[in-house]
Amino acid sequence: MINSWLLLSGIGMMLISVIPIFWWWRVKKVSIKYFIFGGVLWIIAITPKVLMDLTVTPSLRNYALGYGTEVFVVITGLYVGLRTGLFESGFTYIAGLKTKLRNVDFDQAVAFGLGFGGLEAFFIGVQSFLNVLVFIMMPDLINQVPEAYKDIVSQQLSQSTWIVFAPMIERASTIVIHVFAALLVFYALRKAWKRYLWYSVGYKTIVDSIIPALTVYIGTQTIAGVYFIELFIIGFGIIGMGGVLWIKKIWSRNNA
Repeated sequence: MINSWLLLSGIGMMLISVIPIFWWWRVKKVSIKYFIFGGVLWIIAITPKVLMDLTVTPSLRNYALGYGTEVFVVITGLYVGLRTGLFESGFTYIAGLKTKLRNVDFDQAVAFGLGFGGLEAFFIGVQSFLNVLVFIMMPDLINQVPEAYKDIVSQQLSQSTWIVFAPMIERASTIVIHVFAALLVFYALRKAWKRYLWYSVGYKTIVDSIIPALTVYIGTQTIAGVYFIELFIIGFGIIGMGGVLWIKKIWSRNNA
């Protein structure tokens, strides 16, 4: 039986994506173009990752699995983490070098990060909402799912209502992560200190590199497992929030 309450997960993620953007725009009077720039850079950064998932990733996963679970976790963790750090922070840095983005102030840099993370959250929210809505409106569609995946899809559509908060928590934390990573990149451009770029790359690499290990060793089959994994994401979000405050302090100090 399809749990229609799961629609709230997608709705929540969409709200989480737009509320910070609206609030920052309203309070800081930042031009909307900086939020748009962030969203565009997310699209640019995600494109090669999607292409890799359609070509290289399946073969790499199968290769790594042939050497056992531990090797699989290490290889896929490094693969997923490094490409996220290099593409997302790297492309942002290149865009800053080639455009006037290198001259953004603190509030504009935050707007960029909110646009970057916000579009990702909105896209995932829409995808989640539509996935559930389609099966609610056309329940017989489950019969068209290949047998190998039918049980998995059925389990996902009948999950406990308590699961709906996990994606919202994850997206909120991830947006903070994106903002901090973006601030590190723009501070690197502002001061011409590349070490801050590598801090950004390293931070995002670490965040994504632990996902395979958490998925394999903890799993998402139970509500407890899902929320335990979210604790790690929340932890990185807290680090990100502290990092945002730290960057704001040194940014302001250097402007004095």
